Amino acid sequence: MSVTLSACLFTGAVTHASAEPEPKQQKERVEERLSEAEGDLHETSGDLVEAHKALERTRGKLPAAKSKAEEAAAAEAEARSAYDDAVAAHEVAQANERKAENELRTTSTKISRARSAVGSFAGKVYQRDGIGTMSVAVGSEDPSDFIDKMIMAESVGETQGAALQDLSTSRANLVSTGDRLQALREQTKQAKETKESALASATEASSAADAAQADLESLEKDQSSQAAALEREKAKDAERVESLQAESDKLTKILEERARQARIREAEIRKARAAQERREAKARERARREQERREQQARERERERASRKSSSSPAPAPAPPPPPPKPPKPPADTGVLRAPSGGYVSSEFGLRFHPIHQTSRLHSGRDYAANCGTPVYAATSGTVISAGVAGGYGNQLVIDHGVKRGVSLATTYNHLQRFTVTGGHVERGQVIAYVGTTGTSTGCHLHFETRENGTPTDPRRWL
Repeated sequence: MSVTLSACLFTGAVTHASAEPEPKQQKERVEERLSEAEGDLHETSGDLVEAHKALERTRGKLPAAKSKAEEAAAAEAEARSAYDDAVAAHEVAQANERKAENELRTTSTKISRARSAVGSFAGKVYQRDGIGTMSVAVGSEDPSDFIDKMIMAESVGETQGAALQDLSTSRANLVSTGDRLQALREQTKQAKETKESALASATEASSAADAAQADLESLEKDQSSQAAALEREKAKDAERVESLQAESDKLTKILEERARQARIREAEIRKARAAQERREAKARERARREQERREQQARERERERASRKSSSSPAPAPAPPPPPPKPPKPPADTGVLRAPSGGYVSSEFGLRFHPIHQTSRLHSGRDYAANCGTPVYAATSGTVISAGVAGGYGNQLVIDHGVKRGVSLATTYNHLQRFTVTGGHVERGQVIAYVGTTGTSTGCHLHFETRENGTPTDPRRWL
C-alpha cells in the first residue's frame, strides 16, 4: 500500500507522462478501492463467523432434540399399547357386563316365575284343604283317600320348599351379580379414562418434540444456505482484494523507483550543498582572516597612538572584562516523529490471526485509543497530499514528509471524525484532525501508519 493510501484501479499503460495522472494519484485511487474491498471482505468474514457459530449452535441442539423426539415417540408407543390393552379389557368387561345383564334378566325371570308358581299352588291347596298335612289327613273320608291326601300334601310341601329354596338362591345371585356388574362397570370406566388421558398426553408430547426437531432441522438448512452464500461472497471479495492488491503492488514498485530517484536527487543536492557550503566556508574563512588582519593593524595603530600620548597623558583605564559566555543551547529534538495522539496504545504493528482464513494478517499501523473528538497532531512537518474518505479507513489524512533517513517517509491518520486541514504545509505538533470511528471501525480510535517508500512499517522505528 502506498504513501497516499486511497484509490481506484490503475488500468492504462503509460503513453505520455503529461497525459496520465501521477503515480501517487493512481496509487491513491487503487488504494481507495482496495480499502473498500478489504472492508467488504472484513464485513463478510465477520458475518460468516457469526453464521458458522449460529450453525454450530443449531447443530449442537439437534442430537438432544432427536433424542427427546425418540423418547417421546417411545412413550407414545407405550401409552398406545397400554391404551390398546385398556380397550381390550374394556371390551371383555363389556362382554362380561352383557353376560351379567343376561344372567340378571334370567334370574329375575326365574324369581318371578317361582314366586308365581308357589303363590298359585299354595293358594289352591289352602282353598281346598287348609294348611299342613294333618289338616289334609283329618279331612279324609276313607283310608285310601287319607293315603292319597298325605302323599299329595308331602309332594306339595316338597315342591313348595324347592321353589322357596330356588327363590332364595336366585335372589342371592341377583344381588351378587348386580354388585359385581356395578364394580366391573366402575373399574373398566376408570381404567379406560386413565389410559385415554395418558395417551393424549403422550401424543401431545410426541407432536411437540417432532415439531421442535422439525424446526431445528429447518433452521439448520436455512443457516447452512446462508453460510454457503457468505462463503461465495467471501470468495468474490477475496478475489477482488487479490486483484486490487496486484495493482497496488505494481504502483508500489513505481513509487519505490520514484523514491529511489528522489534519494539520488537528494544525494546530489546534498553533495552540491556540501560543496557550496565548503566554498562558503572557505570564503568566510578568508573574510575572517582578512578581518582579523585588519583588526590587528587597527590595534597596532591604536597602540602607536597610545604610546605617543603616554608621555603627556595619564595611564589609560583598564580594559573591561570579557562578556560572560553564552548559555548552551538546548539539545535538538532528535526524534523523527512525535506521537500523533495523547491516547494510550491499544494495538501495535504486527501480524494478527484471522479466525475465518486461519492465517495471520498484518495490522499495518499503531492504534491509539482515545475518545471521539480528541485532537490528532501532525507527527512532524510535511505536506498534506490527501484528505478524504478512503474505504475501510474512513476519513483519512496523508502527509508526505520527504526523504528521511534515506527513504521517502509518509504518515497516515485514519478513521477520523473530521479534518482541520485538507492541504498545504503543516508543522510538527499542529492539530490536523480529530479522532473518530469512520470506515471499518468498532470504536473511537486513531489508526496511525508510517510508510517508507509506500510500504507500511512499524511506527516505533520513527517515534
